[in-house]
Amino acid sequence: MSEEIKKLIEKAEHAIVVAEKLIQDGYPSDAASKIYYAMFYAAQALLKLEEIDVTKHSAVESAIGYRFVKTGKLDAKYHRMFIDARKIREIADYDIQEEIVEPVAALKIEDGKNFLMAIKKILQAK
Repeated sequence: MSEEIKKLIEKAEHAIVVAEKLIQDGYPSDAASKIYYAMFYAAQALLKLEEIDVTKHSAVESAIGYRFVKTGKLDAKYHRMFIDARKIREIADYDIQEEIVEPVAALKIEDGKNFLMAIKKILQAK
């Protein structure tokens, strides 16, 4: 595993810890945003494994679907979690009318942990 991949995984793990702290402190919208970024960093790490270097959010999402889900290397449920987390992050970060509530943010934290575990399993197998 390259140093860059390790750093991205460390960044993803750190983002999960921060998201949990934000939830505990009563900031569910910020937690939902942070958990998306944990998933985003993990997804980038997975793509780096195959020397795919994309940074645009939609490109990372598409590449994960094409290179890992369609090939059966990653269960489609994880891709769906990633897509859903992005939608929630966009609401949390940009929608002034809608607030993310604690149960939704807590569920996304669990999704983020599961997503990261699935990514790490693939990385460790290489």
